[in-house]
Amino acid sequence: MSVPQVLGTYPYLFSDILWLCGLMLVVRSLPVASHRRLLVRLGLTMIPNFLFSLADYDYWNPMRVGGWAAGPEDMLFTFNAAATACLPAVWLYRHKLIVAGQPGPRIGRLLAVGIPAQCAFLVLFSMGRSGMASAILVQLMAVGSLLLLRPDLWRFAAAGGIGFSMIYCGIVKTVFWIWPGFVACWKSTPPWGLLLFGIPFGEIVWAASFGLFWPLFAGYVFDLRLSAVGRSPRPFILPKESRRPWPRFARG
Repeated sequence: MSVPQVLGTYPYLFSDILWLCGLMLVVRSLPVASHRRLLVRLGLTMIPNFLFSLADYDYWNPMRVGGWAAGPEDMLFTFNAAATACLPAVWLYRHKLIVAGQPGPRIGRLLAVGIPAQCAFLVLFSMGRSGMASAILVQLMAVGSLLLLRPDLWRFAAAGGIGFSMIYCGIVKTVFWIWPGFVACWKSTPPWGLLLFGIPFGEIVWAASFGLFWPLFAGYVFDLRLSAVGRSPRPFILPKESRRPWPRFARG
């Protein structure tokens, strides 16, 4: 199989690789090291959820390496989506965002959010709802719960919901421009499979709900804070010649 044939056969994989490369370039440009580490950790935290792609068989059916129902493409996607979802909020509040000193998430809070959310998804899915509908409903329910716990982060969440929706839709449109036939992987079952501005409606709604949920998740689990006053990324230091003590004048 030639290189063009491989690229055309696995658009899901190669679009995720392109997304990852662009994402890492943007993350590297962030001025604060703790913010860069936060986005990477959020991506890694999300990776185990790639197994929930097994429930999307009624929504879309992309070609995966090996013909599996879930594969490395889904792992890349979950990392990319989780890191990108907080990127607009982190960039907008880069001078106010304070990351806790501990290197990782608070395990108790992670389990307190993750386990109920996953159980709720399984319950909704077992009741006959589609995988996409179940995911969107669970994310919206989690948004309400997390806002009760961290109401101070509502602006942070709004920035993620609006910013990620725009970024994700731009990524999808770019992918469809590179691989025009990729859109055929989505099933046209209404409402999620219907196209809106050339993008499956489910992708738009999912991006908005996930963009709202994930910054709140990050704020609660990683104990993020927004300072009341913006901080300068680099403190101003007087040059040595300007730090000499004032001379004492003798009294006449």
